Formats: sequence, structure tokens, C-alpha cells
Amino acid sequence: MADAAGAHPSSDYGCALGLSDLRNEISGYLRRARGLTVGPDQIIITNGTIHALHLLSSLFLNSSNQVFVENPGYQLAWQTFALTGAEIVPVPVDEDGLIVGAIPKDASRARFLYITPSHQFPTGSRLSLGRRRALIDWAHQNQILIIEDDYDGEFRYDVPQLAPLAALSNNCVIYCGTFSKTLFPDLRVGYVVANPAIITAMAKLRTMTEYAPNSIIQGALTRFIADHHFERHIQKMRKIYARKRMILSQAIEASAFPAKLTGLNSGLNAVVELKVEDSATVISRKLQAQGVNIPAVSHYAIENSVADNRLILGYADASEEQLFDGIQCLDKI
Repeated sequence: MADAAGAHPSSDYGCALGLSDLRNEISGYLRRARGLTVGPDQIIITNGTIHALHLLSSLFLNSSNQVFVENPGYQLAWQTFALTGAEIVPVPVDEDGLIVGAIPKDASRARFLYITPSHQFPTGSRLSLGRRRALIDWAHQNQILIIEDDYDGEFRYDVPQLAPLAALSNNCVIYCGTFSKTLFPDLRVGYVVANPAIITAMAKLRTMTEYAPNSIIQGALTRFIADHHFERHIQKMRKIYARKRMILSQAIEASAFPAKLTGLNSGLNAVVELKVEDSATVISRKLQAQGVNIPAVSHYAIENSVADNRLILGYADASEEQLFDGIQCLDKI
């Protein structure tokens, strides 16, 4: 950061696409780590995924449109789409991710389908390869853009990598990446990969509000990736999170609380399937009263549309002691 701050500052307001050096580094990283081959002209630097969704919504949506979303899913994304007046249409998910066969037959008003295929939020499932291909075919047939939110796809355990939807042969996917999970949220840096026409339109819209992203932060991140620190950091964090995942699994197994742990193959959270009479919402409220934040999966669903029998356990920020303490609180309920 000090090196980036000490560099000779630009005399203009910067490029709305983001620094070309950073876009080059992200291009190389995506090729190495995610199997996604794109050029810097297909990348725009954003202030995070929600910023990207705001730009895309402003470009493509109005009150006559629909957006298909996973249910349960990421509500802040839904709210961003809904700001345009677009109708949010839920699509159910299961252990293999979004159920492609459950997408409404009439897609004439739909512009986007928003999805988290690498690690479905909040259930933790991964979209199967068969469904990925079926979804691409469906999007082509209906001329709909898929927004792929790959928010923590770098973290996977005991399972082979599945290529992002954007890496499949298609021209209908807008890929959103972020450094919020791999590094930290306060960095406020993400990126979008799409065809150059969409990237150019996003950049033009951005100039109306903020000109360009912060060049000092971009410069520091460019060096961090170029000097191979970023990928070494991810490897280190995978080991740390894998250990926390193991501790969480062992704590559940040793617990007397009747539950099953799922969603551990990837990401930074797991799901507890309850085998008790109380609903997950009731148990979550009891835990909240004890200072333990373990939300119910149903909290992230369209009202009364998902069974209320699952809790979300995030383990990225928790210490090993806190993980054990949280499971002990479940035992006492």
C-alpha cells in the first residue's frame, strides 16, 4: 500500500474500467485458478458485487421486467434488483443447487437469472455439471443473461473444482468476483467479467457517479497479485478453514444435539439440518438471547416458502474455541 501511495499520482480522474495492470492480473488469476480465459477488455473493477449489481440493474432493468433468483438466497441482491421496480421471482434449490426444471416456463419478462453456483448461499450446495449445462442451454433459448456471483469459489474441500458457468462455451453469463472473502470486505474491490459491450456500458454509467475506483488501493492489489502473495494467501487460508471445518464437524458429532451437518464441501459456512420439534427460527432466537448468532436458512427465503429446519453456521471468523462454544450452546437448548 505504501508503494502504491508513493507512486506518481495520475493528473486525471482515472479510468472507469479500473487500472489496466490490475485487470491484467485478474485476467491471469482467473485463467490459473478458475479456468476462465478472458482479456482485460472483458473486465471492469467495481466496489464490490452489490455495486456491480446496481450498475447492471440500471442498464438492463425496469418495472416491466422479472429477475429469477435462488430461493433461499442472497436478499441484498434481490433488494438491489427490486430498486428498479423489477419483479423478483424465486426458484427453489436442492442439494445440487438451483433446480433448472423449476424455472417458470414463461420467461418472456425476465432479463436476469441471478445464481451462486460454486457455493449456493445459504444452503452450501454446488450446482451440478449437468444443471450448469442445462442452465446455459435454457438461457440461450430464452435470451436471458445469467449473473454468476462467485463470492467464495476459491474455497473448496475434498471435492474437485467445477468450472464457473462463465468458463463454459456461452455468451450469456456475467461473472461477478470479489476480494471481500479472499481478503477482507473493507477493501471494497470486486470485478465483473462480461462481453466488452456490457463492460463498456457499465464504465460509461459509472462515470456519471464516481469516475473511477481508488487508484491507490488498485495499485496495492495489483502488486499483491503480481508478486504471488494473493495465491499463497488463498492456499494458507484454505488450510485454516479446512481445519475449522473439521473442528466444526467433530463438535457436531460429539454433541448430543440431534442434527446433521451439510454444505461442507466448499465455502465458509455449513448448514445444520435439525432433527428436533422446535423450528430453526425458534432455536435461532434462543441462541441470539445467549449472544450466539446462528441464523435460520428460512430467514433468507421468500416468506413461508422453505422448510424451517436448518441453521447456518459460519466458521470463517470464529476461533476454534468459539466453534466449540457455539455447538455447546445448541446442546443446552
